Amino acid sequence: MKAILEWGTYNGLSTVKKAFLLGLRLTEIPPGDFMKRRGEDYFEEYGRIASDFSTITAHGPYYGITKGEEPSINAHVLAAQRSERAGAMVYNIHLGSAGEDRGVAVHNAAEAVKSILSSTKKILVTLETTYTPKLLGSPDDIRAIVETVNSERVGISFQLENDFIREMKVYEDGKFHEKDREVTERFWIDLLRKNEDLFANHVSLRFSQVTGLYLKGRFFVKKRTPLGMGYPSLDVISRAIAEYIARYVEYENTPIHLIYTGPPETKYRDTIRFYYHVAREVAEHL
Repeated sequence: MKAILEWGTYNGLSTVKKAFLLGLRLTEIPPGDFMKRRGEDYFEEYGRIASDFSTITAHGPYYGITKGEEPSINAHVLAAQRSERAGAMVYNIHLGSAGEDRGVAVHNAAEAVKSILSSTKKILVTLETTYTPKLLGSPDDIRAIVETVNSERVGISFQLENDFIREMKVYEDGKFHEKDREVTERFWIDLLRKNEDLFANHVSLRFSQVTGLYLKGRFFVKKRTPLGMGYPSLDVISRAIAEYIARYVEYENTPIHLIYTGPPETKYRDTIRFYYHVAREVAEHL
């Protein structure tokens, strides 16, 4: 068994060298880079500077693909092509609103993913889990899209704090502290094992801690926090990830992508802390 821990965070071109200096193995092109007026030379330069990283990934712009709108799909196609030009092996997407008809949203998302795949050569597309049923992105939603697309180049990326909010229905009452106390290592391991067939040649795990608030008493919105100041529990999730890696990732040469997605002000310190917590727990299984 050989599981490779690829860990890191998002970086624009101006911070790639800083991330490499700190020893991060993975860098992700952030969504903002695809939402600004960037020339092709920007992404070619990104690929050149980031070539010493073990892995380059990309996070697509925040344009939903569930309504079948051509400008959004075209923006993702262009972003995926630019990601590939920058040397990225993975292009990650937020799916968008579930709308009034979930089946239509799944169909539209699947068609958009097909367009991305057909316009690129090798890049993998990962679909990110979300935190509320109002958005498309539960594991069941993603399974339906993956089965519709029917390609080895599409899979799931767990945004773990979203999975906590969704599975524990924190979006209904905002009781982060109470629900977090109910979550055990088994909760996380069962979630990953149930859906591990959706991974596309690597295990994709994203994480930041969060709190939440209700806008106008009706709309639940999550808020990212520095590590140690939010939910879910870092200790519990670190132990669970470590046990999952050590006990259940049994196929050879399967990378584990640990991508920290917290606030930019503390992202480097917190990326290192997140990796340290997971690696320390993995060591206990060796």
